[in-house]
Amino acid sequence: MLTNKPIVLGGDRIVSESIKSCYPLIPDDVLSSGLQDVLNDILKSGMLSNFAKYTRKLESRFCEIFGVKHALTVANGTTGLEILLSTLPRDTEVLVPSYTFPSTVHAIALAHLRPKFVDIDRATCNISLQEVKLKISKNTSAILAVNAFGNPCHLKELEEIAQTYKVRLFFDSAAAIGSKYRGRFLGSFGDAEIFSLSGTKVVTAGEGGVIATNDDDLAKELDCKRNYGYNKVEKDCLFVGFNGKLSELNAVIALWSLRDLERNLTARREIAAHYHDHLKNIPGMQFQQILDECETNFCSFAVSIDPTAFGLDAVALQDCLKAEGVETLRYFCPPMHKTRAYKEFNHLRLEESEILSQRNLCLPMHSHLTLEQAGQVCQALARIQQYAGEINQRRSEPRLKKPVYRPARKAFSPALSLQSV
Repeated sequence: MLTNKPIVLGGDRIVSESIKSCYPLIPDDVLSSGLQDVLNDILKSGMLSNFAKYTRKLESRFCEIFGVKHALTVANGTTGLEILLSTLPRDTEVLVPSYTFPSTVHAIALAHLRPKFVDIDRATCNISLQEVKLKISKNTSAILAVNAFGNPCHLKELEEIAQTYKVRLFFDSAAAIGSKYRGRFLGSFGDAEIFSLSGTKVVTAGEGGVIATNDDDLAKELDCKRNYGYNKVEKDCLFVGFNGKLSELNAVIALWSLRDLERNLTARREIAAHYHDHLKNIPGMQFQQILDECETNFCSFAVSIDPTAFGLDAVALQDCLKAEGVETLRYFCPPMHKTRAYKEFNHLRLEESEILSQRNLCLPMHSHLTLEQAGQVCQALARIQQYAGEINQRRSEPRLKKPVYRPARKAFSPALSLQSV
């Protein structure tokens, strides 16, 4: 007899095959993707790195698509942040949200700068304008805002604040490649933006990053610093620099991934719309707010779980979904000001960041995800919430063993083509 109860309560399986939280958009093989000749070209040239042919081609393509004057490839987004922040005067303050990935704040510390943590707007998950205005001071050299989960923040308002106080404005757009603000792709806002091309991003190089800027002087300094600080024209080391080289092999993967950007974004929007339509009436689940002037790339599909209204907290819900065969992710918990790495800031109270870090959950989102799989995620969520009270009672029992997901005997192979989404 079939039962609609969740797996943790002995119910029947509705997820045919385990659903991954994310999956990179990469070629199936070198032959079908048309990459064989390109890879042979790289190997024959003997130039595997050192800002060679395909790295330069990626930079040119990036400028063309995203409407920015300078795009400088780097080994990864974190390295890009470190290089960018090294342009600031040492021992000054950088305003930064605590609700962010560790690399954002680590880059500040490694540049001999002082992070000054700013709270967020819990609805958008992005930096609070009021907090920025409150905490900016004569010791502030820059604002480092984050476009959380790919969702653009108040870009123009931040530009106005930066201009008023005469400080640099940098954007950690690691997850935001393909997102738009007022109809323009991100990439040309503030003094500079950094993008990540890691495997979890909408466009991937495997590992890689890009620093984008319209500032000619800043671009010259960044170009020098990413190459050990060496200036080829002056034949001298002008700065203490970095090894920011992106390999040619990674550049080729990124170029391949970039060509399907629009189709990739469309696929994600369809999945996001499906989630919205089928989850909007579930009590205690709030979606990340996207401002009217913004278009997110849905790098992640972030929701906030109110434990009182939903009946379970985000951790319990994640456990239940895992039992159903649905992989989810929880980011930025704890927020950076509450981590042991930054214990000198543990005393700070950033209420919105702390609440959201406890409630955040990211549902599966990638371009290979089918609408059928998204529907299974929604069904699993709905029945978990329906039986939340019974699940809580069961979880409180002392000898309860955690359920183990067992895939169905009959294999289910979702189509990997974007056309199936």
